Amino acid sequence: MSILKEIYEYKIDFVNKQKNLHAQSDIINKLKNITSHDFSFSKKLKDEMSQTSIIGELKRASPSLGNFVNEEINLSNIAQAYEECGISCLSILTDEKYFKGRIEDLIEIRKMSTLPILRKDFIVDEYQIYESKLVGASCILIILAMLDQKKADKFEAIAKNIGLDVIIEIHNKEELERAINMQSELIGINNRNLNNFETRIETTIELSSYIADLNKIFISESGFHSHRDVSKIISLTGINNFLIGEYLMKSEQLSSDIANILN
Repeated sequence: MSILKEIYEYKIDFVNKQKNLHAQSDIINKLKNITSHDFSFSKKLKDEMSQTSIIGELKRASPSLGNFVNEEINLSNIAQAYEECGISCLSILTDEKYFKGRIEDLIEIRKMSTLPILRKDFIVDEYQIYESKLVGASCILIILAMLDQKKADKFEAIAKNIGLDVIIEIHNKEELERAINMQSELIGINNRNLNNFETRIETTIELSSYIADLNKIFISESGFHSHRDVSKIISLTGINNFLIGEYLMKSEQLSSDIANILN
């Protein structure tokens, strides 16, 4: 069984258990009473089109590398540091099994941050979309390698209907063609192959030849460890939005590392 199929089956089971604890109908009813906030993910990136934008990821572990920080680390403190250092948006891993995440991380960070937040998780059921809105996410991720087109379109429509942005994540030409025909303005090119976890920033470079003049906002995800990596993508593709996780989470000089990438 591929790792992607293993994750999918685990997540379906996990969500079904969550439904027994908190019914989807109850979550939808609660959404009627929440106050809407303007933390638009797509608007933030549009406003910064002339500059380099970093989506700073917050996570305790990665299935490709194992735990790389203490599971008890205070992610809220790191989120605050990200914001103070000029990060544009946040990406928060809420998957429990593979990333040691928890939805409570997003809830706590939403209380103290005004940045748009991507709920980074494996979305396999519409339940998770309503839940994402309830806990304060601004955006969700739809991974095309994990979903057929009918389900991807359905999830996108639900998200947009309740005011969530959607990043359509791709990692090959076939998925790019699917994403281009979807409504979302945001397309994330994952440089990490989710089937074998090989990471190559060249994935963004190779796919960039198919995205000229398209009315989409592209984000290059994973594999960035220096200003040189970021500059390479900008110079060769014109893409200037980057989702960066492990490099920042491991940093011992966060402010200077972020400044180095942005300048």
